[in-house]
Amino acid sequence: MSNVHILFDNPADDGEYSGGGWLINSLNRLKTPLPGEAARSVGASVGSTTFTCDLLTLHALRMFALIGTNLTTAATVRIIVSNAADLTAPVLDVTVPAYQPNVPWGSMPWGAFPWNGFRSDYKPGGAITLYRHATSVFGRYVRIEISDAANPDKFVQIGRFMCGEPFVPRINMAYGVGLRFLDESVKTKSRGGSVYWDKKPKTRLMTLQLPYLTEGEAWGAAYDLQARLGLTGNLLLVYDPAESTAVRLRRTIYGSLTQLDDIVTASPSVDYPYSWNLAVEELI
Repeated sequence: MSNVHILFDNPADDGEYSGGGWLINSLNRLKTPLPGEAARSVGASVGSTTFTCDLLTLHALRMFALIGTNLTTAATVRIIVSNAADLTAPVLDVTVPAYQPNVPWGSMPWGAFPWNGFRSDYKPGGAITLYRHATSVFGRYVRIEISDAANPDKFVQIGRFMCGEPFVPRINMAYGVGLRFLDESVKTKSRGGSVYWDKKPKTRLMTLQLPYLTEGEAWGAAYDLQARLGLTGNLLLVYDPAESTAVRLRRTIYGSLTQLDDIVTASPSVDYPYSWNLAVEELI
């Protein structure tokens, strides 16, 4: 098991997008907080489904995410990081599956289980292409090349792009992590007894505690995260990037903080005296 990863410092939001074939101003939608406001390519060929993000300066990069996509199970995503605008001498060049098996084994009756492990209607949050590199790399230019020419939509759609160095506490979150669904649908009943629903999309909420933080983690990462994001910023929380792909996305939430919690001096420990709680509600 890997420790929780929290990606909140996304240099791509301050970067400049270019390349590929996308609807006018479409790539700038990768900076907006709601994945529903998606970037859309003009076609499904690699020439159209490619983009480069100039981060404007050198950044440490380890995690990359395409959020809220329409990519198929056959799609692949190539990630290139370089310090040169022409992407020569890349410090990272890797190709990963865009869509990994997402149905836990044994969760469906025998004969009904999809043998390839895929369920195309993954909700809420939609499909996420997530890649965590073994070590951090330092680069300025990030290029994404998507290969999904057989996409039945005849275009590629991406709701959000994130990259950066995630916060990973030295001591993992405490037992008691909670994940639940939120449904703000309203049920009403007529005078005659008929029931009506105002149906709204469901989202998820994850709550957790980081009980043993160092001084740097508490007054660096936890402090900076709340100061930068407040209640309106967004982050990507990955419960365990090393766990089975069948459950990884079920415990991965792109969202925002529901409240700002105290950083507490909770222990006389010299090394790990601080604790912090956080709750993240999904954005769709």
